[in-house]
This record gives sequence, C-alpha cells and structure tokens, in this order.
Amino acid sequence: MENENKENLPEHLRQEVDEAEKEAIARMEIEYELRHNDRYKEFFATYHPDDIEEFIKSYARRKVTWVNWGKFYYEHNEDHQLRFYNMAQSCLWQIQQKKLFNLQCQWRAEKIKIPGITTSMDFRYWEYNIKQCNFVQPITQWEFDLYMEYFQNPDAEVDPAEADYEFEWQDYLRFTEEYNNAKEGEELIIPLWYQFYDTRMGTDKLMNLNDLRGEKESKYLKLYYDNISKTTAEEKSDTTPTKKDTAEYLSVYNPTIIEKFVRSYEDRDILKYFLSYEKSHKPMDFADELAEMAFKELKEISEVIPVRASSDWRESLIEAWEEYRGKQILKLLPLVYEDYLQKQELGISYEKEESVEVNEELEEWKTAILKGRELSGEAADFNF
Repeated sequence: MENENKENLPEHLRQEVDEAEKEAIARMEIEYELRHNDRYKEFFATYHPDDIEEFIKSYARRKVTWVNWGKFYYEHNEDHQLRFYNMAQSCLWQIQQKKLFNLQCQWRAEKIKIPGITTSMDFRYWEYNIKQCNFVQPITQWEFDLYMEYFQNPDAEVDPAEADYEFEWQDYLRFTEEYNNAKEGEELIIPLWYQFYDTRMGTDKLMNLNDLRGEKESKYLKLYYDNISKTTAEEKSDTTPTKKDTAEYLSVYNPTIIEKFVRSYEDRDILKYFLSYEKSHKPMDFADELAEMAFKELKEISEVIPVRASSDWRESLIEAWEEYRGKQILKLLPLVYEDYLQKQELGISYEKEESVEVNEELEEWKTAILKGRELSGEAADFNF
C-alpha cells in the first residue's frame, strides 16, 4: 500500500522519497553498527548511556552527510565565477538579515506582533530560512544601493563567520549586550553591515529597547530546566560513569571527540570525506587557516594579484585575497539583485534550506516554555 501511494506521486517527489528512504536506511545501519559492534565498547565505556545514545544518533546523521556531501566538497572544484556569484548571493541576503534583526528587537520589546512568531527562537529559524521569510518586506532599490555603498568600503565583510566561529545573524543577546556595554573606541562584534545601516538609518537605538518577551521566556525556561535538573539528579545512580573533562565531553559536535572517533574507527575514504566536509563548513578562526584558504584560491587565478608588503606574510596574503574577492562580488551584486527582482516578479520561490539542528533546537525551546508554563500553573500556550 505504501509503495502504491509513492507511485502516485510526481517523479520529483518520488525521487525525494527514495533519497529519504536511502538516507534513513543508511542511518539505521550506522546506528546498529555503533550499538552492537564490540570494537566501539572501549570508546564508550566511560560515558553515560544517555549521552552515548544521543551521540550514536547524531553521528549516524552526520556520517550520512559526509558520505553524500563531503565527497562533493572533496572532488568538486567549482568554477570561480560561480563561486563568487554564490558569495554575492549570500551578501545580498545580509540586507534581509538586518531587517529581520530590527523586527526581532521590536518584537522582544512587545512593540509589534508578527504572525507565526511565538518565541524568540523563531528568529533563529528564520535566520536559516531567510529566503522564505515572507514577513520581511522585499529588498528595495534604495536598500540595495545602500548595501552597494557599504560594500565598496574596504572594511566590508563578506562573511562575519570567517572570523567568529560562534557568529549568528540573529544573535540578539550577544549583539545587544555588546552594544550596551561597549567602551568608547572598542571594536564591536556586531556585523559591520548592521553598524553601517544603523549609522545611516538611526536604528541602533532598537538595541536599547527592553527585552520584555525574553525575560518572560527566561522565567519559564528556568522553571523547566530547574525541574529537569532536580529530577535527573534524583534518578541518576552513584554508579553512573563520570564524565570526562570539558575538552573530552561526548558529543558529535565536539570537534576533538568527533575527529578522534572518525580516525579510530572509520576507513580512509570516510576520514577523507569527513575532513573535507568539516573544513568546508568550519569558519576560519586562525591566520594560518585563512592564509591557506587564500593561497588555494589565489593560485588558481590567472591574472596578477598585487600583494602588499607586511611583517606577516599571512596577513598580506589574506588581505590580497579579500580585496580580490570583494571586487569580484561587487561586480556581481547587481546581477544577483537583478535575478532576485526577476524571481520576485515571476513569483519564483527559493529552494528551502532546512537545518535539522535548528529545527530540533526550536522544538526543544518551545516544549520547554510550554512545560515551564504548566509548572507555574499557567496555560500551556504562548499567550503571555
């Protein structure tokens, strides 16, 4: 019966279902292997069973991603023009991220209501799905012109995450704390585009508004997690294996532990794909990593790229690379915006970009608030 229903679907949907089934089977096979093969017992021996189970499920999902996409990143060398075009697209959406952030400030202060927004975590969801965020007004010509003016500044950022591993466009708490506590002359972590926009539009004052909604959420979240901590402490036995120090905490998102596990148990191809995928997605934190990326990019360019003298060759290389790609993106931004306008006119939607981690985080956040509401004797809804 299930196969008959699938056969009634359009071809593109059948393909999506088939791919989803293949990924689900692959994940289950990996999970079974991790749970039952004796070769992993020593690795998991000192960790709590709940942490082990969470690690296994997350690891299986990520391993499938490495196999499906890591190989692509390892083998596929994109055309430079396409690469810069994609960068220019990402830059264009910074305009919408700033508008979304301004809406978040007003929503938290209870100055406005936004259909579909029930918690502050919803803004994190829309950060990842900014192209589908229909309550943010389309990009106007004057907004694009303002962004073009900003991007012609030599200090403009292509991607703030390159210098900040923890960067998120809708990181309200971090940005507002920095804004309200920064000393005069101190460099801010707030995106340079946000600062430029605020200077022109006078919207920085939005970060002075009281976070009324956030304070209410915090009350319910505290009730919920305090209750969880109390219950967990009572249920855990004294014989529970003790966790290792912070550097060794068992999590598929701990780069130390995940690389240790992959190197210990995976074959050379998976290790190769793992390293290629993770490197492609890891923001650059150190000068040597950025210099390596700059060298890789610049050596494939046929034209002569000037490199200024410096006491640190890495800084010179990085500066030359950033200046070159900035110029390429600047040339492509009008084309990107023209494509954006055409899609708007024709009603063509952008492909949805889902993040499993963000979706899970959003659901956990909402569940915690509702449970906190119940613990406080209030209705389990978001009417507060």
